[in-house]
Amino acid sequence: MKPITLARQFESTALLRGMMWLGSAQILGRCVRLGASVALARLLTPEVFGQAALILTTFELLATLIRRITSVTLIPMDDEELGAHMNRARGINARACQAAFLLMSLASLPLAFYYQDNTLIGPMVLMASAYLLQPLGMLHAALNQRRNDMRVLGRAVLWQTIADGILTTVLALLGLGIWAIIVPKLASTLVWAAVHRAAVRPPRPSARVGTQPLARRGIETGLADSAVALRFSIDTLLIGYFLGIQAVGIYFFAYNTALGISLGLIQSFGIAFYARLSGTARGRASGRAQFLGGLSTMALVTWPLILLQCALAPWYLPLVYGQQWIDAGALPIFLCLCLSALVRPMGEAAGQLLLANGLSTANLIMNLVFTLLLTAAIAMAGRWGLVEVAAAVLACHLVGMPVMAFYAWSRCGLPAAIMKGNALPPGDAS
Repeated sequence: MKPITLARQFESTALLRGMMWLGSAQILGRCVRLGASVALARLLTPEVFGQAALILTTFELLATLIRRITSVTLIPMDDEELGAHMNRARGINARACQAAFLLMSLASLPLAFYYQDNTLIGPMVLMASAYLLQPLGMLHAALNQRRNDMRVLGRAVLWQTIADGILTTVLALLGLGIWAIIVPKLASTLVWAAVHRAAVRPPRPSARVGTQPLARRGIETGLADSAVALRFSIDTLLIGYFLGIQAVGIYFFAYNTALGISLGLIQSFGIAFYARLSGTARGRASGRAQFLGGLSTMALVTWPLILLQCALAPWYLPLVYGQQWIDAGALPIFLCLCLSALVRPMGEAAGQLLLANGLSTANLIMNLVFTLLLTAAIAMAGRWGLVEVAAAVLACHLVGMPVMAFYAWSRCGLPAAIMKGNALPPGDAS
């Protein structure tokens, strides 16, 4: 039993260390972003927040489709396979980002027509330009994640967030409105790419022709990631449809203040968890024994923070962001969304476990089913009001996230003995 205990302690410590590098970068960056969010909340109207929400939501939906289109396959490869796929990965990344730029630029036209607001077109096209900058760092970011170098990933997140937050604050104070939110996204993308490029040099392409279908798994993973992003943002889109752009602005404010830190930590957990599982797959053939340890580690990190946020919300929301948001009804929305973060890591862990075991199709189906159910719940609640939408989001996550975790658990064949904490699967005790 002693070797098993030591193995579990090592894996939990390694995962926690990776999470802490990324999570601390998220928290430090959030401190910088706090100044920007305070300036935006006090200088911009709910209508401008609504415009920003639509633009950033559209951007994120397409970004998640292409973000891991090659990295999810490159990370588990051995060195020889990696060299064989370098040039192909560069080409796929570039074409995917160009397609995303074109799609978002075209999407600006029907959105502007629907909301009768032609001022959406210019910011959306400029925001889409960020896709064209992403290939500068996509391959390098995948290599840093493959090396499990969470320090570099943390630095990239931190400096990107700092650049975004400082520039946003300056431009907001200069009175640039929606442009104060959009322009910094492009500049911070360059910062992110520069940090990753400085840390690693891609290996020379090998002469051997790769046989692994590089794009297929990436497309499936991208579709699953898009389903995840859609469930993060479908509430924003449906609120805009049912309740109008001002309601979008109020909800977008509550969403970002409630989940800004939590989602950053959850994303850090997902990156560190997948890198750890993939590294285990290269070395010992299975990383499934880390599933419970990863979830418990994430709960220890996030639950105290989330509960503290809820307890202090009636005091610090009006103090920091202004009484006008409380008067607009943001507090109960904030509390519902904040509490939903308690179980969101379960869905993240479930997806990463399926991906690490080569079950990208199962991951896609799982996320699509939950997203469809969430969409139906929000569509029904959206007929009554914002608080009802937030309550529906909370209820769906409280039920759906544990179900997703159990599905991934059973789909990957975890034996019942591990559920009781009595044994590791074959091959994981070595």
